[in-house]
Amino acid sequence: MYEDNIEPLPPGDVLQAFAPVFSEIQRKCHLTAPQPTSHEEVLFWAKTDLQDYLAQVSRRLLLPGSGITGIDNLEHLVELAAGGASCIMCLNHRCNLDVPTLHAMLQDYSNSQLFEKIIWIAGRKLQEDQGITGMLVQAFNRVMVTPRSWFETVRLPDEIHQAQLINIAAHRVIHDLRHEGWVFALFPTGTRIRPGIISTTCAIPETDGYLKCFEFMMLGDIEGCTLPVTRDEDLTRETPQQDRMTYTFGEVVSIDSWRSQAAQRFPELDQRAATARAIMKDIEALGSEQFDARVSQK
Repeated sequence: MYEDNIEPLPPGDVLQAFAPVFSEIQRKCHLTAPQPTSHEEVLFWAKTDLQDYLAQVSRRLLLPGSGITGIDNLEHLVELAAGGASCIMCLNHRCNLDVPTLHAMLQDYSNSQLFEKIIWIAGRKLQEDQGITGMLVQAFNRVMVTPRSWFETVRLPDEIHQAQLINIAAHRVIHDLRHEGWVFALFPTGTRIRPGIISTTCAIPETDGYLKCFEFMMLGDIEGCTLPVTRDEDLTRETPQQDRMTYTFGEVVSIDSWRSQAAQRFPELDQRAATARAIMKDIEALGSEQFDARVSQK
């Protein structure tokens, strides 16, 4: 699969390399200009006419050998959610194409219906970014939150208050929809992994607060990166690259049991810190297991 992608990419950033695709998007998709995030509206449903265009971009960047392992585990999670259970999936975060790439690959596996049941917990930065990033994020179901990093910048008291209201509204949405057949998806680090910056590989303490809202969890490891991190804003100006992308989904687990085991594994830490430490170690272990399996097959 993806053998046709051996031809090199056109030069330039995402907008330049895929200019014909973005031209089609502007002509045919009904997108709204990015708006400041407000606590009055934090839940947004996907504009599905945009999804196939982003899948086209993501698919062009996949090298042979790209694929999904453990898709039956994702199917199981979606089935549990359909039965009324509250479910969340947690993945490491490589780049801003992680989500559309998963959509493209599930299409290629004839399982796009699984993707349709996911609501992504997303940082407001994506919606408020310069350029057209705020429009492209409209392709996916999402609930917007104010991430920890936002509060690390000097803010006015009213801005902080409004940001807190946004997070309260987001948690209310999650609470109200968690038994309605949806799977929520979270990147525990709250940011994309940046090579050489250890903090971007660590889960934020707030991860535990999200997990406590749910009954079942599935972890996922993403290997490969088709849009390396080079900027903090105007993200569609980053330069794409072809890569071998693999998504590995682990078994569905009981969150109560998993959190209890996390606390036992790291008794020197409080629950929030133990959860943050354990979740990234378990995601990393998924990737290591898949790597070992590939090596043994050679």
